[in-house]
Amino acid sequence: MSCIFKIKEGMGCYTDTEIRLANYILENPNDVINLNAQELGERVNTSAAAVVRFSKKLGYKGFTTLKVDLAKQSNIDNHETFNTIIKENDSIEVMVKKAEAINIKALNETYKLINLDVLKEAIKALKNCEKIFLYGVGASGLVAIDFQSKLSRINKMTFYNQDSHTQVLTAVHLGPKDVAIGLSYSGETKEVKVAMDKAKKQGATTISITKFNNNSVSKLADYPLYIPCEEEELRVGAMTSRLSTLAVMDLLYLGIIKDEFDKVEKCILETKKIVRQLK
Repeated sequence: MSCIFKIKEGMGCYTDTEIRLANYILENPNDVINLNAQELGERVNTSAAAVVRFSKKLGYKGFTTLKVDLAKQSNIDNHETFNTIIKENDSIEVMVKKAEAINIKALNETYKLINLDVLKEAIKALKNCEKIFLYGVGASGLVAIDFQSKLSRINKMTFYNQDSHTQVLTAVHLGPKDVAIGLSYSGETKEVKVAMDKAKKQGATTISITKFNNNSVSKLADYPLYIPCEEEELRVGAMTSRLSTLAVMDLLYLGIIKDEFDKVEKCILETKKIVRQLK
């Protein structure tokens, strides 16, 4: 995940001092790589210690490692030059190009946000658990249905109910051998928060997929995974959040099956056979 991307995605949970630091780095990346912590602090009227704390909040060991990451980026200017938001007077051709740009950008940024260590541990938990319970409403629920369908075909016990009350009820019966996955773009969906909180108290392993900020659902997760914060600009049916969440769930699915292809192939062939009987 790039330094600039990390800074942008965390904007919703910064202090006033951190916002000044973030804005200065985003606006002056080439200058920042030639400054020390004291000099950067002076530029934004704060201390060197505050610069180091901000660097650590972004996941770096210190300001020096932040600068190294910043310097590695080949495309330092990330300002949008093309308005990707769909307009009422757009032609179909323009709409197609904008939709393509929106989706490509969302997927690129989703993969940049993946923490490989967290992903590995989440996959390990899913592979070793007895049952998987999914929690999500609205567009997140559609992603949950897709994931449940995939795992059902490979004989992995997975549960999802579209009724939010029934979802919450299932959390009561979870235990240490189970995994709960909470899907919520905002990270504040009440039904998901309640279910994930109960699942954690029951001893289940918890995984979350939310936007990249300091939200309630991610705090309840043993393994929080993140998607980009795009929907504030683009509320046209949860397009990017749905696509990004699907991409992360597909990574979990691929992680589950990658070491058992023979077994998975057999399961999929068997499920295909029975489905053919319905045609």
